[in-house]
Amino acid sequence: MNNPTMKKTVTASLAVLLTGSLILAACSSNEPDPGPASTTGNTAATTPKGPKPKITVSIYDRNNVPEGEGKITDNRWTKWINENAPVQVEFIPVPRTNSAQKWNVLFASGEAPDLIFEYSNAYMKDLAAKEQIIPLDDAIEKYSTTYKKMLKENPIIKTLTTYNGKTFFLGRMFADMATNHYLMIRKDWLDKLKLSAPKTTEEFFQVAKAFTEQDPDGNGTKDTRGTTFGDIDMFFGFEPSSPAWMYHLQNDQYVRSWDRLRASTELKKRLYDAGTVDKDIFADKTGEMARQDWVNGKLGMYVGDNLEAVKGYSTYETFMKNNPNADVAIIPLPKTEFGQFAPAGATPFQFTAGINATSKNVEAVMKYIDWLMSDETMTTLKYGFEGVHYKMDAATGCPKPIDTEKNKKELTWNADFLMMSQVYKFSKCDQFVITSLDQSKPLDKKYAELISQGRAAYITPDRPLYYDLTLPVTLPDDLVVINNTVSTTITNLITKAITGGRGSSVDQAMNEAKDAWEKAGGKKIDDFHAKAYADYKNNGIIYTKDFYNYLKK
Repeated sequence: MNNPTMKKTVTASLAVLLTGSLILAACSSNEPDPGPASTTGNTAATTPKGPKPKITVSIYDRNNVPEGEGKITDNRWTKWINENAPVQVEFIPVPRTNSAQKWNVLFASGEAPDLIFEYSNAYMKDLAAKEQIIPLDDAIEKYSTTYKKMLKENPIIKTLTTYNGKTFFLGRMFADMATNHYLMIRKDWLDKLKLSAPKTTEEFFQVAKAFTEQDPDGNGTKDTRGTTFGDIDMFFGFEPSSPAWMYHLQNDQYVRSWDRLRASTELKKRLYDAGTVDKDIFADKTGEMARQDWVNGKLGMYVGDNLEAVKGYSTYETFMKNNPNADVAIIPLPKTEFGQFAPAGATPFQFTAGINATSKNVEAVMKYIDWLMSDETMTTLKYGFEGVHYKMDAATGCPKPIDTEKNKKELTWNADFLMMSQVYKFSKCDQFVITSLDQSKPLDKKYAELISQGRAAYITPDRPLYYDLTLPVTLPDDLVVINNTVSTTITNLITKAITGGRGSSVDQAMNEAKDAWEKAGGKKIDDFHAKAYADYKNNGIIYTKDFYNYLKK
């Protein structure tokens, strides 16, 4: 922490890079004019003299800070922020897993921070509905420069961050979409069994069955399994963890998709009955059991998360260490009668933050937001310091890591400090293959090829994300209670149908599920979604097709 570089500002070469070659052509004319209102220059010069206002800010705690680097609320980057930001920040940790539980405790105890960073749009909308975060229209107009300019130049962000007609959230833009999930397959097993990669759900079942029964690892023991249930719901274009993702457009009506749930359940039951998945699959709440089966070479098809991140790379690294002769590939999700879709992924724009209704200094929070969006702040937190963590690469025009192992220890775990960064400014340089891989190494080169396969498979309007649209409103509390209660009942019925053998039918489970839905008051939820779509379909809804239209620009 005594390295003098920690107090240096970004070099001129990287500043020019950010405001020039990296910006998308479509956005270049919208860049902020040089000046103190829209660019930082020397951070020390823009930091007010005298005592700085104090604010509290959340930060995800992923338990991934390397030994010797401190903790997520006290480390080299929190110190750099407090040395250079226009405010003094106390960071409040929030576990990334089940963050809503921690948030509920913080709000109930009056200890929720001033600035709330949270990826769950549903939870953020719930906070807005309960007036636990404030409308931001006045605060943005009075106190912001950088964010206000971005908002005016990109009206789709205004639509995205609006709830019930008011701006409640703070958003950001990307240059591209990203894949958070991916379907990986043992290509060497396919080759050995003379099979092709599955393109339909029927082929998916047959390949999973062959991987289970035909000894693809050649050890003479029937100890392999074909697949897991990961993302199978997304094969059919829905995802039951969010109420809205159970609804789809049909003849300009937003209706609940019972037929998709039925189709997904039927495939899961076939896979379960055929022994292609672990019999204890429903006990694997976190997916760690499946991950261990995959890295230990006992699983033929695996759905992992966040390919373009350290976690995905770490899983692949462990897999190849355990299975040095393996060959894997990323494949599209199988086609179904409802279409062909992409799994969960990052959209070209998202909202990530809100301001607590109890905040005593909204102006200071907005000044911090503007500072987080500055070129210097974004690039320093993203790439570190020139000469320490990166050097400029003449061939690509991008910062190139000097020592990827050093960066893993000091830098790459800090991504959650960047939740307000306008990622479109980094463009091609904000790619995992550039920031984190050394393609002179065979492992990294192969992993870069997998990333390319994943992007080709999932970032295309031919295989869109599995939901049709994003509503600007969420269920009120009384309907949330109904949904949560009956969803548990439906999940239990579906699980019983899948695991119950010949004595349990999908037809029976679906009939009982619909009956439970009606008796619990599910029609109120159906009516809510139908009305919300009718009210906002021409103003306020973000359609999935908007993501791909944005990418065309």
